[in-house]
Amino acid sequence: MKKITLLICAFICFSFGFAQQDLIGGGNMWTLHYMVIDGNTINVTQPHPSNQGYHPGIQFVESSPNNYDFYANGGDINYAFNSSSSLTINPDTFIVQDLAVSLGLCFFYCTLEAQYLDTIIVGNYNSPRTFDYEIIDEGNGNKTLIIDTPEGNRAVHGNYILSLEKFRKKSIVMYPNPVKKKLYFNFKGFSVEKIEILSLVGSTIFETKISHQENSLDVSFLSPGIYFIKTIYKDGDTHISRLIKE
Repeated sequence: MKKITLLICAFICFSFGFAQQDLIGGGNMWTLHYMVIDGNTINVTQPHPSNQGYHPGIQFVESSPNNYDFYANGGDINYAFNSSSSLTINPDTFIVQDLAVSLGLCFFYCTLEAQYLDTIIVGNYNSPRTFDYEIIDEGNGNKTLIIDTPEGNRAVHGNYILSLEKFRKKSIVMYPNPVKKKLYFNFKGFSVEKIEILSLVGSTIFETKISHQENSLDVSFLSPGIYFIKTIYKDGDTHISRLIKE
């Protein structure tokens, strides 16, 4: 019994530490790619007009041993942060005790700041505020961070900058969504290596090679719920889309 308990503890501790390290990512910024607010998708691919290297996003840091902080900016001078108590990071959630937003003027991204900082990060200002998160490994060193708010909104980030040109070219079209049986694709002329269906925790449920003649996939075998479609292009690029199975 003691050995089993130790094994369970080791597994939990390893998973917990891995989730923390993955989220912190060495203190790098998670760049905001798009948001889903009240069911509407808002793409975020434009850099700051006066500073091309400045992009909206969120950063998690270990401010001191086992104490964590976060900073989220909306592409302008304002940002959201945990104002006093340390951030609590769990394997699939992070909890903020005291949220705050800086009160500087807004110049370029006023709408985006309101959507990202106020709606996604701060929400209804209730404390503590618990966010669900998951990190999907896209391969080639690229990772996607998905943050879900208590209100049901979502912010999707990457550990890389998504250019507007690349987003437009390689964001696949799939329909219908929600889907009951057959899912159709438009790859916009790009060469696709394969399609993967991922669960909400990022594990691969199904994968298949794709040819130019194929533009549909029977997904009737899936149980109703939310999934992710991972498109792997022949040049190594990947793109992840959200799928709802009825």
